[in-house]
Amino acid sequence: MIKFFRKIRQNMIKENKVSKYLLYAIGEIVLVVIGILIALQINSSYQDKQNRQQEQQILSQLLKEYSNNLNQIEQKIDIRNEILNSSFTLLQYRTENPELIVQDSLNVHLFRISIRPTFDPELSVSNELINSGKLYLLENIDLRNNISSFSSFLSELSEEELAIFNLTEERLIPFLIENYQIGGMQMVFMEDKQIREKFTIGNLKEYKSTKNLVSKSDFKPLLIHPDFEDYLFQMISYTSYTNEQSEGVKEKIEGIITMIEKEVEK
Repeated sequence: MIKFFRKIRQNMIKENKVSKYLLYAIGEIVLVVIGILIALQINSSYQDKQNRQQEQQILSQLLKEYSNNLNQIEQKIDIRNEILNSSFTLLQYRTENPELIVQDSLNVHLFRISIRPTFDPELSVSNELINSGKLYLLENIDLRNNISSFSSFLSELSEEELAIFNLTEERLIPFLIENYQIGGMQMVFMEDKQIREKFTIGNLKEYKSTKNLVSKSDFKPLLIHPDFEDYLFQMISYTSYTNEQSEGVKEKIEGIITMIEKEVEK
């Protein structure tokens, strides 16, 4: 084909048909440009198709990641609600006749106020998208912005969780050790399936009861101690606010999941 056009060009030059040659040359250039544009369009269409296929794979991974995060934040909210319930119950115990309080029940509530649930989201897919520069593959700009800003959105919740952790580790647990025999409340975790199933990854194991191995102790001095009341009110205050922040994070995750599902359905 190239030889054919070259021969036509040479004949025009030999016959001194300059004007015709110029028209021919222009036509040849136009054909070349059109061919390039067609090739670019084909390549662009192919690249768009590849991008959309990658986007669907990414959306599927993101949906799983944020669904897991939603399950986790709901579990942590539930655990904090248990902490709040136990804190209020212990405050109530302070006003009741000690003879009517069952020590095993007391230990359950003491154990529950001593746990420190934290939200630890899965963000491997999100971080990979951001760090690799592939976030552009998501066509939905709102989804893109929500994913890129999600980590920074968690900062206030993380601060509140740290405040509870420090209160529990540095003040409440040392106080309980000093004023109570904590062996009984520590053994509660082995038998408290309601709490364990929210912490445990995998199947729960059955453990032999060890409550009878722990010495009974007088809990009345603990209940009437003024510092104990202060710690309970602090726990209620910190935990309530942390759960409010967690509800905000939950709503954020639910919004991201809704956007992902809409993109998947396109």
